[in-house]
Amino acid sequence: MFELVEELEDATGCSWTLQRLDAEGRLERSRIRLGWADYGVWSPDGGVTPVRVAEAVIAFALDRPEFDPLPDPFDAAMARRRVPDADDRIGRLIR
Repeated sequence: MFELVEELEDATGCSWTLQRLDAEGRLERSRIRLGWADYGVWSPDGGVTPVRVAEAVIAFALDRPEFDPLPDPFDAAMARRRVPDADDRIGRLIR
């Protein structure tokens, strides 16, 4: 379980604070960034909000051994670089 809070937008993309509970129930916070170029891959028509895309990327990453532990900060492009079929898998999570 996680949530994204404190959205910041700039000319290159959006970022959020990621909040989640660790195995002992302690609150962990880290940063996630979604660049506009990556957003355009997962929402080419702009019909999905950036936060929804970021949530799908985090859900994907938290379920993958490549991201254990989750890097802080975490850039959504890492998913695309480390997992060959990430674009398709993340796309299915968005729909």
